[in-house]
Amino acid sequence: MKINLTQRERIFIAILYLSILTLIYHLIGGNADAVFGINIKDYSIWFFSAALMIVMGKYIVEPYFTKPSDAIVNAMTVIIALVGLKEKELFLGYTAIFYYALIVLLVSILCITIKDTQKKWLRKVNEALYLFVKDAGSARFLFSVVYISATYSYFADPKKPIVFITVAAFWAILVFSNVVESLIKKISTLLGVFKNKKGERLGVAIGCENPSLYKVEIDFYDKKNNGDAEYGDLVAMETSSNIGSVGMVINKKYLLNKRWLSVYLFRDEEGNPIRINLQSKKRITDDRSIFAQDNGVYLIDADSLGADEKDIIYENILFKNKDNFVGYIAAGSNINLVNFSVIRDIGEEKNVSEGSILKTTIYGDEVLYQVINGNTKEEHLENFDTHGYVIGIARKLGKYNRELKELDVSKWVPDIYSPVFFAYSGTVGSEEIERIAHNSIGRLPETDLEIPIKDYASLITHNTAILGILGIGKSCLTYELITKIVEKTSAKVICIDITNEYTEELARYGCGASSIDESRINTVISSSYVRINKDKHKGGNYEEFKMAIEEELVKFIDATTGSKILIINPENFFVSIQTNDIKPKKIGPGQNDWEDQAPMRDISVAEITRIISEIALDICKKRGRTKEPRCLLVYEEAHSLVPEWSSASNEGEERATSGTAKVILQGRKYGLGCFVITQRTANISKSILNQCNTIFALRVFDDTGKDFLSNYIGKDYADALSTLEERCAITIGKGLRLKQPVIIKLNDQKFFISSDTEQDPLEGEEI
Repeated sequence: MKINLTQRERIFIAILYLSILTLIYHLIGGNADAVFGINIKDYSIWFFSAALMIVMGKYIVEPYFTKPSDAIVNAMTVIIALVGLKEKELFLGYTAIFYYALIVLLVSILCITIKDTQKKWLRKVNEALYLFVKDAGSARFLFSVVYISATYSYFADPKKPIVFITVAAFWAILVFSNVVESLIKKISTLLGVFKNKKGERLGVAIGCENPSLYKVEIDFYDKKNNGDAEYGDLVAMETSSNIGSVGMVINKKYLLNKRWLSVYLFRDEEGNPIRINLQSKKRITDDRSIFAQDNGVYLIDADSLGADEKDIIYENILFKNKDNFVGYIAAGSNINLVNFSVIRDIGEEKNVSEGSILKTTIYGDEVLYQVINGNTKEEHLENFDTHGYVIGIARKLGKYNRELKELDVSKWVPDIYSPVFFAYSGTVGSEEIERIAHNSIGRLPETDLEIPIKDYASLITHNTAILGILGIGKSCLTYELITKIVEKTSAKVICIDITNEYTEELARYGCGASSIDESRINTVISSSYVRINKDKHKGGNYEEFKMAIEEELVKFIDATTGSKILIINPENFFVSIQTNDIKPKKIGPGQNDWEDQAPMRDISVAEITRIISEIALDICKKRGRTKEPRCLLVYEEAHSLVPEWSSASNEGEERATSGTAKVILQGRKYGLGCFVITQRTANISKSILNQCNTIFALRVFDDTGKDFLSNYIGKDYADALSTLEERCAITIGKGLRLKQPVIIKLNDQKFFISSDTEQDPLEGEEI
C-alpha cells in the first residue's frame, strides 16, 4: 500500500536510507575516496546506482511519476556508469543493460520531440512511447537492474554470504517495503498532535462577493497574523471548529493600513465547496454554512494534504489553470455574450484587450470567447473608500476543433461565477507563426489556433470584401489571397488596378502577373477616338474598345500556359462615346460650308470596369454553368471603380455601377466572382458590397462604414473596428466557414516576400 508523504518526510527518509547505505558500503570495505569520485572501484557501481538514483529518484526526483526528461537523465547516468567500468566483462549482462539504457534514451528523446504534434497517428505513437518510458525509464526500475547485476557480479561469493545477503536485502527493503515510511509517518503524526496544524493564520473572512468569491481582511499591524499570502496560494476558511473550505488567493487590495484578499473557493463536480479537516487534512463532505465561528483564514501547504484531497485540488480547473486565470463570469451574460469580472492580468506579454481569446466551460466542455468591449465599475471597500475594477464583454466563438481547424458551435451559457482563463499559455514561436502563415490566413490573437481558408471556390464565386482605412494592410492581405488562390485553384485572376502597384507587388510575393496589351488596344481605338455616326450608339471608339478588350480577355482566360493573373489599368485607355445625334453645323459663308457634328465624352474608369466585367461574364457564360471558380475580378480602389450612386459624377457612372452589380449577381452560376478592396465604405456601391459573402474588416473609423458592417458582424464587433490593432481584422463568411464574426491576427507579409526581391523600405506598413 502506498503511503502519502509530505516533502519534508520524503527528504528525511532519503537521508536515512543514504546513511544506512553509506554504513553498509563502509562495512563491506568500500573506499572513502570513491565517494568523491577518486579511485573508484568497479564494485562501487552498486553503491552509486542505489544512492544517487533509486533513493533520490523514489523520494526526491520522481516521487509520483517519471517524465521523459527524467528517463533521459536516468538512461544517460546508466550509460556513463557502465562505460566507466574498467573490467566490463565481469559485469553480468553488461551489453544487454547498455543497449536497454540506450533504447530508453532514444525513445525518451523521440517522445519529447513529437509531444506537440498535430497528426493523429503521431499522437497515438507518442502515447504508447510515454507509457513505455514512464515505467521502463523510471529510476526505481532502471537502476534496480544495474543494482541486481552489480550485486551478483561482485558479491555472489560463497565464502562471504553475509555480504551478498545484506546488499540484496537492502535493495528488497528499499524497493518493495514501506517499513521506514510507515515509521516516519507515525512519528510525524505523533509530533503533530502537539502542534497547531491549521497553518499560518492570515485574517478573517468579512464578506461574500458571490457564492465562490470571498473577501478576507488582514491588518498590517496585527501581530497575531504570522503569515502572508500571494496569488495562487491555497487557503482554508474555518467554517466550524477545525473544518475549512478550501480556496485559492486570486487578488490583493491595499488601503492605508488595511489589506484585503480575494479568495475563490474550489467546488466539486456537484457544485459544493470542498472542505477539509484542518487537523487531519482530510476532506469533509457534510453540508455546513461558510460563516461560523470566527471565519478564520489559514494558509495550507499542499504537501500536507492527503492523496485524495491533493488529487481533488490539483484537478480543479482553477488550480490547474491558475497561471492563465483572468476572472469569473458575471451577471447579465447570455447565449452569445458574457460579462466577466477582470480580476487579474498576467503581465505585459498577455493582458486582456480587444480580441483576446478567453476560455471557460459549458457542461464540462472548454468553450472559447473573444473580448470585444469592457466597462469600468466601482465597489465600496470601507467608509468612503472605493475600489475600481473592469467588467469585460466577450462574444462566444465555440469549441475549437484542432483536427479540422474549425470553430464548432457550442450551445447554452456558462454558469455564473465560473472561472475564466486565457485560452493559450505562453507565446507562439516564430517557426509556428510561419507555419500557420503558409497554411492559413491568420490565427486567433495570441494563440496557435489557426483560421484557414476552408473553401477557395466560395471565396471567389460568393465574393469577398476587404475593407479598412489607408495604410492598414488591405493590399498586403489581397496579395496574399491572390497568391493562395493561384496556388490552390485553376481560376484566372483579372486585377483592375488604378494604383499601378499590383505587377510589382505580386512579383515580390513570388507570383508573376502579365499586363494587358495596352499598346495594341490603344492603336486599335486611336483612329476612331472622335468618330461620329448617325447611330449615336456607334459613335466614338466605344465599340472598338469593347472588341479589343474581348480579344485580350478570351486569349487570357483560354490560355493553358503562362501567368494566371492579368493586370488592367482603366486609366491608361482613352475611350469616347457619342452622347447625341448628328447635327449639321455652319462652318463658312458658302452654301456648302456645313459639317456634321455630335457631342462626345470620355467614359470614366467605372464605365471601363463595367465593360471588362460584362465581357468576363460573357466568356464564362459561353463555357456553361459550373460550381468551380473560373475567373476572379479584383476591384482595387473599388470606390472609384464601382461608386455608390451618391458618389457618381454622372449618369454614365451610375449606369456603369448598376451593370457591374448585375455581373456580380449573375456570375456565381458561371464561376465568376470578385474581390472588393476599398478604404471608403461609404462611397462604394452597396449593391455590390451586399453580395460579398466573405468579409475582412480591418480598422475603420467612418460611421457609414461601421453602420454598414454592423449588419454583417453585429454592433458589438462594429464598435471594435476603430480600435483594431495592426494586422488584425474582423472576418466572417463562407470562404472561411466561420459561423460568427471573429477577430483574427493576419499573417505577416515577410513570410511571403520572395528572398530575391528587393526589400521595400515601407515593408512594415501598408503598400
